[in-house]
Order: sequence, then structure tokens, then C-alpha cells
Amino acid sequence: MEIKDIVKTHLVNRREVIRAIAERELFRTTPRDDDIPRYLKLPGVKEYQQYVYAKFASVIRISSFDYISKTDEGWLIVGDHRPEIAAKISLIIEQYGLGVGMMVLHAQQMNSQHIPLEIKVDDELLNLAEPTERLYGSSGEQILYVPVRRFRRDFNKLAEMNIAKPKALWNQPRIVKHKGDTSDCCFYCSSGEINPAEVVVTIEGARLGLSRDYSFGYTFSPFGNPLSAIHFLAWDYSENPLNMNRTPVTVSDLVKMTHQINTSIMSYFAGTDITDYPIIDGVSNGWAGNSIFHQHFQFFQPEYESPIKSEYLEDKPILERDDIRILKLAWPTPVYKIMAEDSINVGLVGNDLAGIWRLQGKAKEIKDVPFFDGYVPEETNRIQTYTQNLYVMGSDFGRTAYVLLRDRGKVNFKPGDSEFINRAKGIRPVEKENIGVLEATGTMIVENRADFNAMREWGPGDISVQIHKMLTAICLERKEINKFERNIRGLFPE
Repeated sequence: MEIKDIVKTHLVNRREVIRAIAERELFRTTPRDDDIPRYLKLPGVKEYQQYVYAKFASVIRISSFDYISKTDEGWLIVGDHRPEIAAKISLIIEQYGLGVGMMVLHAQQMNSQHIPLEIKVDDELLNLAEPTERLYGSSGEQILYVPVRRFRRDFNKLAEMNIAKPKALWNQPRIVKHKGDTSDCCFYCSSGEINPAEVVVTIEGARLGLSRDYSFGYTFSPFGNPLSAIHFLAWDYSENPLNMNRTPVTVSDLVKMTHQINTSIMSYFAGTDITDYPIIDGVSNGWAGNSIFHQHFQFFQPEYESPIKSEYLEDKPILERDDIRILKLAWPTPVYKIMAEDSINVGLVGNDLAGIWRLQGKAKEIKDVPFFDGYVPEETNRIQTYTQNLYVMGSDFGRTAYVLLRDRGKVNFKPGDSEFINRAKGIRPVEKENIGVLEATGTMIVENRADFNAMREWGPGDISVQIHKMLTAICLERKEINKFERNIRGLFPE
């Protein structure tokens, strides 16, 4: 569209455009000290968040944009400040580390409402920034109610909240498609066009000891309370990005980033009285539980401890050498816990375990896998069936990681018509598709209020049965698990 046509289209909103520009200039020259972001006024705000704001208010208070002029022909973003914010966050990362930069960006994204603190559902305004509702199982399993995730693909709702543009109004020259993308776009690489408030920061991997370059950005639908979850993603930054197949450095890069995020946060608050700073875990779904082709990791601060952290699940090591121990957990689906004194060794051994498992799958491939981003794998780029979920704990700075053996052909739980959780109570199991690392480690997220309310009537034993049935549905054949454990026996020389 020509510039003159864009101007003509948005003349209908000329007063609002001019007002937004004028108010922005006024704010630049005479910022108000009492203009405190709304998230800092919430009951659950932490002391560390107050501290971070006091130090980085000049960045946090920069809005991602000044105004969006919306018409049927398109959206016009007035005052796009995202490149400026990204540059400032990059400098913070350079000076203080990755974790500190992402803490500041988290605050800015809440302040700019890319991460919503409330949402209207069925004419009811829901406060999202409060402890996530949870139901307990008898063995530590949990079910969480996270309503915002219900709208992840509702572009009309997201457009109403200024989180994402309607698909019909995407500026196609700014939409990125990779080889193999047959519809829509790459949602990560096109985020600058699709999500008007999202700030994406790209790092040069070699500067942080990583195998490749990554982009970092926040999701608008975190795993829980947006004030505390601190849920962001890191995806492969490349014109020809890697897919979710395991690579020789998948585990070690995830471990390194988890280590760096947490050590930088801890170091930043050293010497202060701040003790409530976040502890960030890192996860990867591999092909199991993933609906995006582009390789990526997720990082978040869990509100509640993961069920697999229980020491009662541990048995004696199945493999041990020097400072490295590998244990198999007493869990319905195979989970291997790797521990070492140095996180580097955890990453290296994790690479080996994941690699051995993938090679065990030989030439097995999955065809015609539907992806949310519209990708259709070519003949030379099929989906390997043997994949893995990864969970790296931030509490000990990457010195503990869990590798879950998965099969891409077993990702859904669809109970039979005659199947019950509790026949006496008439409780039937709940279907769950695309089971990923959270569900596989005992945490089920529910997005629908009616479903969650129904589960309130369940007892802890019923919840445990639900999770156990889900895990049984994705469990591998016993002979394949035994073969894997035989194969890793030779990991260390005798």
C-alpha cells in the first residue's frame, strides 16, 4: 500500500494519533514520578520486582507502542519502540547477564500489556495475577487452571487485546516463511509483524558459549500467574532454522542457558537484602508435545514444585562415574535423572542419552504430522519418532536434568467409552492431546473453567488415576526401554 493510501485510510483516527504522539513527547520531556506501572500495585508483587523497577524504570516504562490505529484495511502502529527496547535489553544482558535482562523485559512486557494481567471471559473480568488454582493428586500430581491459554489461537480475542493482529490484516511482505512453510508463516520469526507489543531480543550464541544464535521473547499465555511465572522462549535464530529433532547440542544448550539465567540473577542480587528473586527452570518438548516446527526452548518459574522432584521416586544409580550419576525414577513413563557437580557434564551426558535414544529409533519416521505453524515436512526432513522431553532445574543452576524418553507416535490420551477413573462416582477420564513435558512430569494444565470445576469434585486419588492414565498412554514398549538401558551401559569406560 502506498504511503498516501495508508495516510488516507487512517485519517479516521487522526485525533487519537496526534494525541498519542503529543502525549509521548510530553512524557519524554517531563516524565511523572508517580506514574507507577499497574503490576507493581498488585498484592502479589515481589520485593525483587520493586528493586528491578527502581534500577531499570527508564526501560520498563517505555511502551512497546504509542497507539494502534485500527481500520478494516489494516493496523497502523504509531510510535513503535520495540527496536529501542530490544537494544536496551541487549545492553543489560551484556552488562548483567541473560537472567537480569529477561527479568527487566518481563516487567516491560507486563507494563505494555503484551503479558495481560486480566482478561474478560464470558462477560466476566478475570484477574490473572493471583496464585494459580491447583488440585492435588495423592502422589504429588497436580492439575492447574490457566484460563488465558484458552485464547492462544483466538486471533479475534488477541486482536481485541492488542496482543496480535487479525490474520487478514497481516502485512505479507513482513511475514517470514521458511522452506517448507505452506500456510500462514513462522510465528516466531514473524512476531514483529503479528504481535505489536512483543519485544524480541537476539543474542550471538558464541558470546555466551552456546552452539548457535537465539532469539528470546515472552509468551502472552504463561503456565500460570503472569506476575510470577516469568515464562519466555528461546528459539533458533537462523534463515534456515533447525527443527525439533534432537541435535548434538540440544541438551547442553538448554543446560547452559538455565545455568546462565539463574547465576546472573543470583549474582545481581548478591550483597542486597533481596531473597525472593525468581528461580527459572528450562524445558524442551522435542517432538512430543510440540505444535511448532521451529526448534525452541521454554523457561519459566514454576509456582508449584514439579512432582518428579520428589526424592521418593529415586532409586540407586543405574550408571555412575566420577561426579556424574544417572538414576531412573519410579514413574509410569521412563524418566532419567542426571546429576553432576558441574552443569557442563550434565549437558554433555544429556546429549549422549538423547542421542542414543534417537539412534535407537533407526529409520522410523512419522508422516503427515499437522503443525500449528502450517509446516509440512518434506521427504528429506521427516519427523523422527524417537524423541525426548527435557527438564532442567534452575534451583541448582543446571546441575540436575531429567531426560524423558518419548515416541512422537504416542502423544495423545483418548480414553475409551467404557473407561472410568472412578466408576462408583461416575467419573470419566479427561482427554488430553499433544502431551508435553509438563503433563509427562505430572502437571496437567486445564484451560476451561467448566472442566476444572468438574475436577474439583474429584479426590486426590482420582487425580492421580487421571495423570497415571495419561502417562500410561504415552509409555514406551518395555523391550525398547530395556534396550536403551543396555545401550547406555557403555557410556563410560570400565
